[in-house]
Amino acid sequence: MIGQAEPPIGVGLPVYNGEPYLAGALRSVLAQKDADFELVIADNCSTDGTEELCRETARTDPRVRYIRRDRNIGVTANHNALMHETRGEFFSYATSDDEYREDRLALLSAALRRHPEAAAALSAVEEIDEDGQTIGFWRDESPTVQPAPAARLRHRMLNYDDTMHFYGLIRRETLLRARPLEPILPADRVIIAGWALFGPLVVVDEPLLRHRNHPGSDSQANHARRYRAREMPGDQRFFLPNVEEGRALLRVIHAAPMGFGQRLRAYAALRPWLARNAVPMARNVAHSAIDVARSLRPRRADPGP
Repeated sequence: MIGQAEPPIGVGLPVYNGEPYLAGALRSVLAQKDADFELVIADNCSTDGTEELCRETARTDPRVRYIRRDRNIGVTANHNALMHETRGEFFSYATSDDEYREDRLALLSAALRRHPEAAAALSAVEEIDEDGQTIGFWRDESPTVQPAPAARLRHRMLNYDDTMHFYGLIRRETLLRARPLEPILPADRVIIAGWALFGPLVVVDEPLLRHRNHPGSDSQANHARRYRAREMPGDQRFFLPNVEEGRALLRVIHAAPMGFGQRLRAYAALRPWLARNAVPMARNVAHSAIDVARSLRPRRADPGP
């Protein structure tokens, strides 16, 4: 029956000029065993050999659908659109440079079925370099399985820089009800916090993902202000990175299905983040105030010859 009805798992692969590692990434997804899924590739107007490779893959495998954007819409918008362009009860992001173990989707979907209260399931991760050599392992040493949403959020704030949850398998219901990715560099951290408010993030403690660290990856190559300028071209507003991140966290709390008391406790759970970001936020505001004052200062008249 595989392929005859809506598959239970949708895999979304956003890509821009991913040719160096894309063939291996596609092979690893399409080699999944005991899992009915579709793979939707969203090409953000690549200029290398990505389009040709993806079109050939879609031509030869009915589980693959290739979408080429009319224009480069940015990393954030490309990721967010894929949430609606895939089908199925569960969803997972794939990347053009990571690789799946062949039982990844089967084990993660089984975990979600065992835990109907969970918002997402994730696995341990094997870290590899640009040549595919193992350079380390990542495990979620303290899973976010607390029953209270505010407790899960506080856990995420205490472990804020752990972002491998983003590549887990998420319930589509959670994905569509939670806030989408924001056009800021720490968007993955913010959205993981939002998912945790919808339910536990359960763990399959096996390295089912090979995550590649290389100089060309977004996590290695970006700066907060440059990233924002790239994602929001033409936006002339003052951008205060830490302030915008804080506002995004407030928005994910507002979007979560909680009562008044739980929501207050969730706001209070942001204290670890505030403790780390209070000084940077004050600096952001001070620097912006100086910039505004300078822009308003009258220019001296040209004394002439």
